[in-house]
Amino acid sequence: MPVRVIGLFGCAAAVCVPLIAHGEGQADTSGSAVAVDYTAPPDCPVIDDFKAIVVGRLGYDAFRKDAANHVTVQIAPRSHGFEGRIEWRNAEGTWVGDRTFPSRGEDCRDLSRGMAFALALQIQLWAFAQATPSQPPATPDKVEAAPPAPRANPSVSSEKGNASVPEEPGASKGPAFAIGAGALVGFGLSSTAVPLGRLFANLAWKRIALELAAEAGWPTTTRRADGAGFSQQLLLVDVAGCGILQSWRACLLGKAGQVRIAGNNHVDVPASPSGPIVETGLRLAFIQSLGRHAFVAAQVDGLCNVVIWRVTLDQQPLNQALVWASPRFAGSVGLDAGLRFP
Repeated sequence: MPVRVIGLFGCAAAVCVPLIAHGEGQADTSGSAVAVDYTAPPDCPVIDDFKAIVVGRLGYDAFRKDAANHVTVQIAPRSHGFEGRIEWRNAEGTWVGDRTFPSRGEDCRDLSRGMAFALALQIQLWAFAQATPSQPPATPDKVEAAPPAPRANPSVSSEKGNASVPEEPGASKGPAFAIGAGALVGFGLSSTAVPLGRLFANLAWKRIALELAAEAGWPTTTRRADGAGFSQQLLLVDVAGCGILQSWRACLLGKAGQVRIAGNNHVDVPASPSGPIVETGLRLAFIQSLGRHAFVAAQVDGLCNVVIWRVTLDQQPLNQALVWASPRFAGSVGLDAGLRFP
């Protein structure tokens, strides 16, 4: 049974129907008249409202109770929205075709409007086919769909076969996969601002995205008043879950890894040669596409250090041994560049 996008057939109907109607002038439309049965839940438009949309698109009233062609219009509630169905039968009562119109929205009016546009287009095609006998009459199975509107389901099938429907530009049935690299500056991760490099991969759907990344910090050096000091390097793994609104992403962020410490200037061994890092926080990112696949992104992270680490040297008395302790809060700013597939 065909499953079709709701469409909008609105785009096609808005352009094609008036052009065809004007081109035919005052041609006889009796052959394209239809009798309609309309069934819908109470919170959907009533039959008169549905007919009014069709009549408005056609420029004339094509509905006749005694018409040979028959159309059944049904809208039924589903667990996530509504589903509409239109079935066509010819003058002999033979099934000609049908369409289903799934809707993921909660507003039945949008679904009813899209179905009305589709019916108006089909009626006009019937009238046009009868006005040009050399052309075989169009059936619903032969109607080409306009680009689908939001809430559309991009699949279509029929009892006689399956066909692909053109999709919205840039639309994708599955998630988009992206890989890339970036550079950032971290604060509160060391005694000074520390530059880091990162590699990332993510999967993005229309409204959400998941990202996995690895970060490595450039070694930084901290010195005590007596000249003794240490160098430290950060190694981190990031996991982010993001919500998407156009070019913006807001993410819940978690980072975990290790800080590696080495003494210098005749300091043999720090008291703590390494320590764990666990951070959690938020990220705000802006993504700018560069063509179909490439993109750049700017991002700001606000982080809380779940684990506080301290660096001590030489096992000396506390007032001399403690060199640096991480603050409770940290953050970073950075730029990414990557490629998106498909």
